[in-house]
Formats: sequence, C-alpha cells, structure tokens
Amino acid sequence: AFKNQTISLWNKDRTKDSFKGKHFINYWHGNNEEFYIARSSRDLHKIDVVAVGVDGKTRVLVEERANVYQDIKKPKFINNGNQFIQWSQRDGWGHFYLYDINGKLIHQITKGEFHCDDLSAYDEATGTLYFVANGKENNIDPYYSYYYAVSKNGGSPKLLTPGNFDHQVAISESGKYFIDNASRVNTTPVSNLYSASGQLIMKLEEADLSQLFATGYKFPEPFKVKAADGITDIYGVMYKPYDFDSTKTYPIIEYVYPGPQTEAVNKSFGRSMDR
Repeated sequence: AFKNQTISLWNKDRTKDSFKGKHFINYWHGNNEEFYIARSSRDLHKIDVVAVGVDGKTRVLVEERANVYQDIKKPKFINNGNQFIQWSQRDGWGHFYLYDINGKLIHQITKGEFHCDDLSAYDEATGTLYFVANGKENNIDPYYSYYYAVSKNGGSPKLLTPGNFDHQVAISESGKYFIDNASRVNTTPVSNLYSASGQLIMKLEEADLSQLFATGYKFPEPFKVKAADGITDIYGVMYKPYDFDSTKTYPIIEYVYPGPQTEAVNKSFGRSMDR
C-alpha cells in the first residue's frame, strides 16, 4: 500500500497457557480465522491496522494519518473479540479509542491534554482499562509516569499511584494486583504492592543506599528551564562532580544522537547517565 512500507506482526499477550514446559509459544494476535498486523509508511505518516485472513484476504480496520511521525501500539481485543481498543495520536495526544470488530469507531475512551501510554491490563468483567499515562497531574514533571484506571465507556480516569515520583508498575497476570516502583533521580526507590483499585496491600522494599553514599555519591539535580520560545518548559537533570565547587567553571557534556527518535533524560533512580 505504501512505498517502502513496513509490516509488523503482533503476537498474543503472554499468559500461563503460552508456556509449555520451559518454552514460550508464540501465537499470532488474532483467532483461527485471521490475525492482525500493522502496515506503515517509511515516514510513519501513514499507519494501518489490518486483519489478514488465513485465506490471504485482508481488510483495513483503522487508518491513522498525520503529517508528522506517529507511534503505533498493539490493539487490545475485548468482548470475546467483538471489539478492540486502539491507541492513537490523532487528536494530538496519545489516547484510547473503542472500535467494533468491523473497524467502526464506537467512541473515544480517554480525552484531554495528557499522554496515555501502555494499556497494561483490561478487566473484562467490569470493562475497566488499566494504563500508564504522563502529564495529567498538575504542577508535576509531565514525564513522570502514573498508573490509572478508566471505564471503556469513558469518564475521568482514576489515579492509582499518587505521589510526586516516576511510577514503574508491574501488573500480575490476573490484573488484580500491581507492584509500584516509585522514585525520582534524587530519591531512594520504594516498592509497594497494591490491589487493582489502588489500595495498599503491603510495603515491599525501600532501597538501602548507604554504601552508595559512603563512596561520595550525590543525587543529581532535576531542573526546569524555558525553551527558546520563552513558553515551553524543558525538564532536565544535572549531574555534577561529587566534589563540585561553585567557584570553578566546568565543561558540559551533552549526549547527542541525531534522529529520528525521541531523546529523553532519566526520570527514575538508576545507574544509567548516558542521556
């Protein structure tokens, strides 16, 4: 369909039934009659979600079009395969949309000036989406990730991981529990176990950084400055020498890797400082 197009085949989500002995069995994302792929143009201005029948016939479920680079995520099929949830940036923000199996848009699920990211779990019984998002909480670094729940019918998402931290979550296979690993580049990481409703079940771990600090380590410093337009906020992290002297002048090391891709700085505590 497109010049220099790319075809991406999606696999089914991993479940306990996917493991046979010591091996993981890859099944296509679909059913006995068809599977689903992404078809994209080289510049990623055009992306199609396509159903491919075992007889070779194809049908386009969703067309994503933009005059800029787009990302693509695997659709989530629900309601016994009669509906699916599509992630899209069509309104300028990453949000979720509900479709029927024929590719007819039912409605937009999430809305607003914030970015939804991974659809981490879905509760078929309650019709609840559990997802990661950025930029929804006021007066907090918009690049910090948070975990939310929302009905497939829409409405206001419920925040499940409050606190001025970056939240990296790991969800149980059932989707009924999750572990929240919360930290910033300048805080000690903490891990807690929660129910899917956001209720704290157990405090698991708080890292012991005493030996790290004994070596002379100091936390880096998050900062915020205005971009050249005088309006846009840029959020950075400054790593100073451990023996920093404010009366001295130091060179700045800048990591550059020309695109196209997204450049980022660390938001949670970790050992990487390369970008």
